[in-house]
Amino acid sequence: MILPDAVIWFRQAVKALIAALLFFVILPLALGSASGIPTAQVFALVSSTAVLQSNAVFVGVGMGMHPAGILAIMTLVEVGAVLAILFACDAFAHSSIRVRSILERTEVRMQKVPLLTKYGAVTLIVLPTLLVVGLYSSVVICWILRWDRIQSLFFITIGWLAVTVFLMAVALGLVRMFA
Repeated sequence: MILPDAVIWFRQAVKALIAALLFFVILPLALGSASGIPTAQVFALVSSTAVLQSNAVFVGVGMGMHPAGILAIMTLVEVGAVLAILFACDAFAHSSIRVRSILERTEVRMQKVPLLTKYGAVTLIVLPTLLVVGLYSSVVICWILRWDRIQSLFFITIGWLAVTVFLMAVALGLVRMFA
């Protein structure tokens, strides 16, 4: 049975919402509750992470949260954002002829560069650290280039952890940016 585009779009949109709800609300609240972080601080860090991305580490440190709690909550939000964006992009691919056309042209071009197809997802370690590209754009890039989702999530998360730990070291005064 072939499902209508509207049903496929709806299913992908629901997946995106579930990923966002799970990783932006349920898991951070559970983690905060288990580690004694007040609900208001959890929501402040989650919303700051959604807006400021890795720079939200300064908000968490400023609120006096434990570095492990900051890192865990911010990483949950990062994973949720990656999954939600991937599912949302899938929804648009099913509903837009223009998006499907772009994807088909990109696939043809990618076949000419097998090395990029095989190892391109590794570049996602660096992309979340770049101010202009950041977390959200790196997810769209991996989706457009049709890189393996599990690998992409893994490498985006490695980059996310690296930049977040570095910024945390700066926020805690362990690393000085400017003398």
